[in-house]
Amino acid sequence: MEIRMAEGAESSRFVKGTSILTTANSDVSGVLGMLMHPLSVLLVCLPLGVVSEIWHWGPTPTFFLNFFALVPLAKILGDATEELAEGLKNDMLAGLLNATFGNAVEMVIMVNTLRAGLIDMVKATLLGSVLSNLLLVLGMSFFCGGIVGRIGKKAGGSAEYSSKLPTSDKEGMLEEAEEQTEWVQEKVQSFSKLNALTNTSMLLLACLSFSLVTVFYAQAADAAGVPEEEIQDMLLPVSRLCAIIIVMAYAAYIFFQLVTHRGASAEDNSGYGDDAEQEEARVSAPTAVGVMLVSTVIVAYASDCMVNSLEGVVENAHISSHFIGIILLPIVGNACEHASAIRFAIMDKPGLSIGIAVGSSTQISLFVVPFAVLAGWVLDKPMDLNLGSLNTTVMVISVVVVLSVVVDGQSNWLQGYLLMSCYTIAAILYWYLPDAHFHSHHHH
Repeated sequence: MEIRMAEGAESSRFVKGTSILTTANSDVSGVLGMLMHPLSVLLVCLPLGVVSEIWHWGPTPTFFLNFFALVPLAKILGDATEELAEGLKNDMLAGLLNATFGNAVEMVIMVNTLRAGLIDMVKATLLGSVLSNLLLVLGMSFFCGGIVGRIGKKAGGSAEYSSKLPTSDKEGMLEEAEEQTEWVQEKVQSFSKLNALTNTSMLLLACLSFSLVTVFYAQAADAAGVPEEEIQDMLLPVSRLCAIIIVMAYAAYIFFQLVTHRGASAEDNSGYGDDAEQEEARVSAPTAVGVMLVSTVIVAYASDCMVNSLEGVVENAHISSHFIGIILLPIVGNACEHASAIRFAIMDKPGLSIGIAVGSSTQISLFVVPFAVLAGWVLDKPMDLNLGSLNTTVMVISVVVVLSVVVDGQSNWLQGYLLMSCYTIAAILYWYLPDAHFHSHHHH
């Protein structure tokens, strides 16, 4: 105990918003620090969502109340994971933890949707997570980071004025440096190419497997006289084998990041820890585990209520199931990552926001999707990698667009705007896409 006290006094961290010195017995204030966040207002929706499930207020309120309750829960789960990772004092374990529990919410929602037999919705949600991370989060980070400079200092750090200005413009540059405005002219942010490109290559690998399985299905379906059941019987083993291969590739990628190429991968992530430490009190490892377990259980229950009300919402509210799966559900798991990615971009740490945005989509497409296929194998549900031609096309072309944006290691606001436009186009498509096969897999 004494040693821990001394350690606490030595590191002298302050509880957010106060000048109380945190010591080893400050777990309570640490947990409160996690809860003291504007988003936590939405936790009001949690009891309401449960009540509406029990008293049958109807599918639409149940869906939306639980939907909003999941946003702060996802944030608390993420915070607890980070606290635990910091408490372990072991970079490798911390990286693994963040990699697996970073998408805990998506995985819980996915298992619940699988159990309900809504295979298409599972595919839509996972695809939607990848799209929103790749196009929306990355686009908004580049956009905000490229337009807003820090006040109080020249846009220093990793941002730089492009030095191609002719000499006559030097005076203008000086004036601008004195004024220190919020709008920064000619602002370009640079980041490490290695991480961004490794991530996008991994995404392209995932796209390859999805597209090949989808095309394989189309090819088999075109062959005359092959009944649907037989095609399904061929498709499932193919998907499962592909899933195992992708998971192994993901394991190799984690090994690459945490063991063999740690230095290169760590360049971008420096500074992530410091910010977290200044913000809130540290929580001891057991407490962090406890918070994680409790919030995971609550997330499981809330998402279960949400999934059960899905079909009713599709019928009553006239929102297409594609739009719910691809645009709405990903907001739940990503709202908090979303905010932090944009914050880092504005703080001129574009490497971190790319790590969050592209890293999350890599995790989902290389770990959560194959995990879904294998979970379907265990639960005996026919989950496969055939995402359908439209979804596959959207995903592959999005990844190619992102690749073209990050390949030069620099970003500006125009690139961010383009990525957001891509996302908007996809959203419009899915809003108008009719629901043909929402109940298609219930007869299995």
